[in-house]
Amino acid sequence: MRKLLKAVGRFFVRLGHGIGHGVARLRGKSVTTLRKPKWRHGGYGAALLCGFVAACVLLNLGVKSLEDTYGWRRDFSFNGYTSTGEETQKVIDTLNNKIDLYLLYQSGEMDSQLYAVLERYHLLSDLITVLPTDIAQNPGVLTRFESNVTGETLAADSVVVDCEATGRYKVLTYDDFVTQGYNVEQGTFEIAGLAYEKKLTEALVYVTQADIPMVGILQGHGELTEEALSNLTDFLQSNNYDHQAVDLLAGDTLEGVDLLLVADPQKDFSSTETEAVKAFAQEGGSLFVMRDYTDPADLPNYQSLLTSYGVVPIPGVVVAGEEDEGSYYGERIYLLPYFNEMEFTQPLISGSMDVLLLAGACAFETPEQTDNALSAATVLKTGPNAYVRDPTDGNTTIDYQPGDRKGEMTLAILSARMHANGNVSRMFAIGNSTVFTDEYMYQRTFNEEFILQLMGELLPQKTVSLDIIAKSAFHPGLTAGSVNAGIALLAALPLLVLLAAVLVLLPRRNR
Repeated sequence: MRKLLKAVGRFFVRLGHGIGHGVARLRGKSVTTLRKPKWRHGGYGAALLCGFVAACVLLNLGVKSLEDTYGWRRDFSFNGYTSTGEETQKVIDTLNNKIDLYLLYQSGEMDSQLYAVLERYHLLSDLITVLPTDIAQNPGVLTRFESNVTGETLAADSVVVDCEATGRYKVLTYDDFVTQGYNVEQGTFEIAGLAYEKKLTEALVYVTQADIPMVGILQGHGELTEEALSNLTDFLQSNNYDHQAVDLLAGDTLEGVDLLLVADPQKDFSSTETEAVKAFAQEGGSLFVMRDYTDPADLPNYQSLLTSYGVVPIPGVVVAGEEDEGSYYGERIYLLPYFNEMEFTQPLISGSMDVLLLAGACAFETPEQTDNALSAATVLKTGPNAYVRDPTDGNTTIDYQPGDRKGEMTLAILSARMHANGNVSRMFAIGNSTVFTDEYMYQRTFNEEFILQLMGELLPQKTVSLDIIAKSAFHPGLTAGSVNAGIALLAALPLLVLLAAVLVLLPRRNR
């Protein structure tokens, strides 16, 4: 038995020595192989490179997963066009209903930049879903949203913001996402900014809010019709305001109306209508009044309503003084009014968006403080040498005539009246309608920006307009403001080359 145990022990000892010698021989061969230049400078480097590439791929996949799940991607573009701010986050936090964002495209050509913006909104809330839709393969989408009240045609690169719970949707086209600026040197308007965030966030508010501001268009007195006002109403509709015609004589009421638009009445109001409008104002309703120099002046009930807000029209057409350069465009009845500095106009003035064109305007008496419940101020005015020509005197010339009223004229008034019940009603009166009805004005002036500011002033509690600044559309050009940094960079390049050369040549010198 003892001999058997010794034999087994010797066997395991020999086996251990054999395994040890085998491992040593393999390790020796491996080390010898790795020391060969071919493997040391080729295979080993390739292995390291493959490992590095694999690590980078895994890192990218992990980061993409985090972005898709939590929206961790940072926008390092020069304008940060996919970034969103606090205003958008506040709106997103108040969402209670599901929102679908339809990105329309055709023939596989989808706007990748717009898609990236929409995806950012999706990552901000689980209630927002992005639905890229090829309109050629899904024509049903066009049928579903073809009743768009603004008359817009659904096309590729449009976005439909839809809320099924409220039954309301908003169509945003390419033109909605760009802002224009005036090029002084060229004398033209051109694309200046990208308003992705502003338009999308405002659309979210519009489709989810329960109460949309309603503009009533007064009819029944020869006023401008809805068709004549289509440029204005379409613009208002595209900026989250609804509208409806109101004929008080036909039995319509002002219930549900927030702002009453009175555009060039040719006949006087009845006593019943006047009382209805006054009752509307006492409940806090606001008034938007347009008047042209051709409107009749003998409308006592209507004039009494205007006078109660400090608005007193002056008969005749306003003509700019020839010496007041910059106050008219070509003909002197095409007025370029000056903006009076006030809270309402300051954003337009500071943003160099104070260009309007009034073709054939009438003036108002400069508003005065008539009672403690009324405040009224001039919004637009002429140059100091303007005058009023009354064509009823039989003289058809626009040249100044002895007796014509001359001086700085008020062209628009903003007033507010405090009623006994504590409600405040506002009135904006302007002596021209073409500034809001002529399509040329929307293309060549800043009347759209003016309208939005005005609506915010007349309906401060119901206006859907967020303080979101458009992103720059083009990378700003290089300027000479960083001369020192440029010089330092130019000097650093040859110095770095010289340093590299010294580091290479010094070891060789000592060989």
